Amino acid sequence: MKKIFVIITAALALSSCKGFLDRQPLDSVSDAAVFNNEGLSEAYVNALYTSLPDPMQEGNIGCISDEGFFRYGGSSTRYMADGTVTPSDVVYASQGGPAHDSRVTILNIWTRAYDRIRKMNIFLEQMKESKIDPEIKNRLVGEVYYLRAWMYTNLIQRYAGVPIIDKVYALGDDYSIKRNTFDECVTFIKGDLDKAESMVPDKEHAVKGRINKDIVLALRSRLTLFVASPLFNDPDKPEGSIFRGAYSAAKWQDAYNAAKAVVNRAEQDGAYGIAPTYEDFWTNVDCREVIWAKYYTPTNGNKAQLLYAPESGGVGGYESVSPTENLIIDYEMINGKKFFEEGSGYDPQHPWANRDPRLYKTILLSFQPFRDIPKFDFCYFYEPGRKTVDDTPANRSKYPGADVDNDLHKLRPFPNGYTRADFAAGKDTPDYTSKSKYMGDISTGYLLNKWHIPTEPITTQVNYSRMYPWFRLAEFYLNLAEAAYMLGGKEDEVRHCLDVIRDRPDVQMPHITDSGENLWDRIVNERRIEFAFETQRFFDTRRWKIAPKYEDTPWMNSHTMILQQGSYVKNAEGGLDITVTSQDTVYRVAVGLDYYPTPKMSYHADTYGYRSKTSNQKRSLVFEYKWLGKTYKIDYGDCITGLADTEKSWEDKMYLQPIPSNEMERTKGQLEQNPGY
Repeated sequence: MKKIFVIITAALALSSCKGFLDRQPLDSVSDAAVFNNEGLSEAYVNALYTSLPDPMQEGNIGCISDEGFFRYGGSSTRYMADGTVTPSDVVYASQGGPAHDSRVTILNIWTRAYDRIRKMNIFLEQMKESKIDPEIKNRLVGEVYYLRAWMYTNLIQRYAGVPIIDKVYALGDDYSIKRNTFDECVTFIKGDLDKAESMVPDKEHAVKGRINKDIVLALRSRLTLFVASPLFNDPDKPEGSIFRGAYSAAKWQDAYNAAKAVVNRAEQDGAYGIAPTYEDFWTNVDCREVIWAKYYTPTNGNKAQLLYAPESGGVGGYESVSPTENLIIDYEMINGKKFFEEGSGYDPQHPWANRDPRLYKTILLSFQPFRDIPKFDFCYFYEPGRKTVDDTPANRSKYPGADVDNDLHKLRPFPNGYTRADFAAGKDTPDYTSKSKYMGDISTGYLLNKWHIPTEPITTQVNYSRMYPWFRLAEFYLNLAEAAYMLGGKEDEVRHCLDVIRDRPDVQMPHITDSGENLWDRIVNERRIEFAFETQRFFDTRRWKIAPKYEDTPWMNSHTMILQQGSYVKNAEGGLDITVTSQDTVYRVAVGLDYYPTPKMSYHADTYGYRSKTSNQKRSLVFEYKWLGKTYKIDYGDCITGLADTEKSWEDKMYLQPIPSNEMERTKGQLEQNPGY
């Protein structure tokens, strides 16, 4: 029996996803004999826990938002972020389309979801006649009701109303494949959650990682929050449809109640607590903040420990996520002000100093310690006698003795190097304020530090990532803060929820004192920082309907430039002996034009960038930024744009994902596509 159990478990875990219209007869893992065996029934349910792929993959979903950039995302992230996405683009290569099979699979889930929903329906049907122990059967049925609610929640978050399929169709049966309305889907999901809550055990009596009542509460909170949000609950479009719910202000009360139920489990029952360190929820499998997680084994494949580690500096990772300058500017200074606010204490010579401590836990910055590297640098050097971009005879004759090396980012060789003063004097040099001149264009100048575990190896052979937290307590404090704000009259509770997050022992950011619209700014920013690269930002900007502003900003990157003055001579081995007499560091980062120390480094009246490398369409690189009741100007003119052939560009169709074209074809036109596709 043990051998059969292992084989069936493997078969279930590795089975390929089929379209939701696929109605093959029940196979050997689905017949009644299997479901009258407790071990095999549990193995069947275990396989359903992987129905939604985790986001720990190459090309994090953050690279489709304003958080990051993936240089190899041409078949996975970039076409989803530049406004060119089509229903055909999202079809995976294994299904005959162009999309990469293992990147951002957490976003296009349609085919996989309906394949798993069919398997869930098979299980629920078979359990009606199953003879296994009633207590075990009750628990397993409750888990499957939850998992079906989990899948439908993720479907409507991406696509709005979808077809509700709650039974197993046999050959010849009549069934509908039309999309249900959004509200019908929500009602169905809530029904499954109610059933699950009545059947699964309390946390204290549940096996770690399996569904318990608190996990049900958590999903209900996430569901009701986006159901109440403007994308799906729009007072300007109050009628219900496939694409949104009927407007009701009462939906915010539902969201409030659901979030409060989770927070009460922490504050009243002591079941959870904010972790003492920010990295605890990805390094410690016993973290008190985590409500539900996917726990990895060493054979789970290459996860974050490899995918998000630097490949430079001898580390050997893949650098598959590059955080953007757009994200960096939202990390507050340690005094609670943004860097561009008067009185922030911002120092342009140390642009990342004295920030919210979560910055350093999330982003790897130049000159920051990393593993056994005292100061990891991601810089470009202007060094005496070294590097060139111009290897023409005319240029070589101007600089006799200059060697051309094989560096990917070659700079013009100067016998004495150059400093900021040399540039200001008008010498014939690459001007450090010019747009993209002599600079690389494959990365953003930042690397991802989040999900990294410094005590574990980085290798292609073994996975050392611990877990991905599907739900953690911080989310529900911020859900409660948002719902309380929208209900009105609860600003003290809003501030309390924000402060609980900011009071994390290794964060300790100032308490929030704002009110009114300024308090809303704080809610939005706190979610941005706390949940960076946890999939939240992609969905938050859409459900709040602020994506047209944030998602239309180009991918911005910084570059740190080391400018050296000195001399060089060739040594007997043919190399260069360099003497550095002075050094200047220039940070090409975003500039706040309102309270920036003089002299300003980069601002020009004609600061602009191009929509794409092949386009003549220009757009300003000076953006208005509204924060706490004031409007500021942020100049990205020193930053590098043009990271991709087509830059980020927002289209309103991108509020929802396209239903994949292969699924549309299977319905013979009976499924209605989302607007704009």
